[in-house]
Amino acid sequence: MPHDDDTPELSVVIPTMGRPILLKTVDSLLETELADRMELIVVGPIPEGPVLEAVEGYIGQGRPLRHLPIRFDTGDASRKRNAGFEASRADIIAFVDDDVYVPPHWPVRVLEAFSEPDVGMASGPSLVPSDISTLARLAGLALSSKAAGYVAERYTKGSAEPRRVKWSRNIGCNMIFRRDAFAGIGGFDPKFYPGEEMIAAAAVIRNGNALVFHPDAYVYHYPKTTFRGFWRQIFRYGATRVRLIRAGLDVELTPLVPAAWVASLVVLGVASVWLPIARWLLALDLLLYFLAAAWITFCVIRETRRPVDLWLLLIQPFMHLSYGVGIWTECFRPDKDLSDDLDKPTT
Repeated sequence: MPHDDDTPELSVVIPTMGRPILLKTVDSLLETELADRMELIVVGPIPEGPVLEAVEGYIGQGRPLRHLPIRFDTGDASRKRNAGFEASRADIIAFVDDDVYVPPHWPVRVLEAFSEPDVGMASGPSLVPSDISTLARLAGLALSSKAAGYVAERYTKGSAEPRRVKWSRNIGCNMIFRRDAFAGIGGFDPKFYPGEEMIAAAAVIRNGNALVFHPDAYVYHYPKTTFRGFWRQIFRYGATRVRLIRAGLDVELTPLVPAAWVASLVVLGVASVWLPIARWLLALDLLLYFLAAAWITFCVIRETRRPVDLWLLLIQPFMHLSYGVGIWTECFRPDKDLSDDLDKPTT
């Protein structure tokens, strides 16, 4: 794309459902260090009311914001992102969710990730905001702890330099593409949800481009606020892992460990009805898990200095059970509807 004085350095596409929290996303982006060299494209219908009035007010003030009030019956999230891409003008296009907010330096770090010409995609961590409930905070701590394995990298801010990573290190609420690389994969697949961002990342790498993870290009993303919402979120992650394998992506063994643990509990639990040795093995299984969970909880509390974080002893098995059940459910009852609910803050 040819550059001129009016071409932005960064386009930010925000697919939305019109929730009030969208304004926090927009406000944070308009207050960044490169706000005058960015364009924001909000994609999705917004109901009549204060949110729509605020968006229209920004547009009337000449702020770098456009609104595409469109929605789709199928593949809505992917199609909204693709529509935003088609409307964008910059060489670097970021996709963020409508329930995140960014720090002032975020666009600078995003552009840093593309310093090498073969970088086709970038991503950064998703951190937990401070203005949340205790349960939501604990959910965020669980995802950023050793209990989440390598996935914790995606929820942890670090001081390390940008690094090249596999497709699985990408995170959907904070992903950025070079225009040619995104066009080369044909955009997001609207038939694959959730997990379309992983499919896109793998396709970018297959096309010969690199994926860079920048630890300092973080956003703040509101987590689920109830046990039900957190269960559904992690259940969906487990089911999506199976769908990604079925789609031909690399099989990574570590994410399958919770499914193996769930299977061991079921097998030993049933066998213990008749076999005394199964009862001992089940007790040993639970003891080893408790010791590992206690160690992880101790490491977290040592950093946070908050006794309330002892509740991680409960959150960890809850997380692993939901993930493992999600994997097994997808194996035996494939293609269930995994549409997200709105169990998140709205203001």
